[in-house]
Amino acid sequence: MAKPLSKPKSLKAQITRTSLVLAAAALLRERGPEAVTYRKVAEWAGAASSSVGYYFDSVTELLYEAGCYNIELWIARAEKVAQAADAFSPEECRERVVDLLLEACLPDDTVSMPAHYAQLIASAEAPVVTEAYRKGREALDAAVNRILVRAGVNLTPSVVVALVDGGAVKAISEGYDVREIARMLLETALDR
Repeated sequence: MAKPLSKPKSLKAQITRTSLVLAAAALLRERGPEAVTYRKVAEWAGAASSSVGYYFDSVTELLYEAGCYNIELWIARAEKVAQAADAFSPEECRERVVDLLLEACLPDDTVSMPAHYAQLIASAEAPVVTEAYRKGREALDAAVNRILVRAGVNLTPSVVVALVDGGAVKAISEGYDVREIARMLLETALDR
């Protein structure tokens, strides 16, 4: 497992290092792990190529931190939705559960669904990315579970994720709308 370097001491160094992680995370999300190179990360961050090597011992270390950043984004989105669910009565939450689950599990409209799912599948090429994603899964599942519990729905987070992600892959590969297919699958599961 890659270990993060100690924090740079100066504010400028912290900003530079953070901008490199953010650039690597964006590259990972948009183009997959193979796109994360020192040169490309530096270009996306608007930094010198040598700065990447200064702050990170390897692309592997950079990929791990980028993966950690990405899963934290997804966890934050799911947590925000879980907090919204907590504000509803159980009955209101049950009425809105499909929308809440879709919002918690799918990227927002600013993200290309095909690119999102392609990078998830491509993460298998970078074990440190899969490690980061696997470590974050528990927190992501906990947020989804809060929604399910509040709504009184007897499904597990793993089943919800399988339905949403499976529906997304089906929709992308067959030219359908991802949200419509995922919605249909969730509604079918909830009706049973």
